[in-house]
Amino acid sequence: MTTAKMYHIIDDLAISEAIYSIVRRSEEAVNSLMNTLKVWSARAADRRQLAQMNDRLLADIGLSRSDIYVEVNKHFWQK
Repeated sequence: MTTAKMYHIIDDLAISEAIYSIVRRSEEAVNSLMNTLKVWSARAADRRQLAQMNDRLLADIGLSRSDIYVEVNKHFWQK
């Protein structure tokens, strides 16, 4: 194998490793985003359910109507 061919193979490997790294980081970013969206969606659903609870149910779980008001009026991204 000539030196020129050897350098070409090495360059191809370096490019392949760089592409693999980019794909892996992109996949991690997408997974992180999906997890965040799932948390936000669950949080919004929980707050909708809390808003619909009657006073007896709220008393059973130890929350007052004012506690619910504070929680329900948070944005979906807020803990």
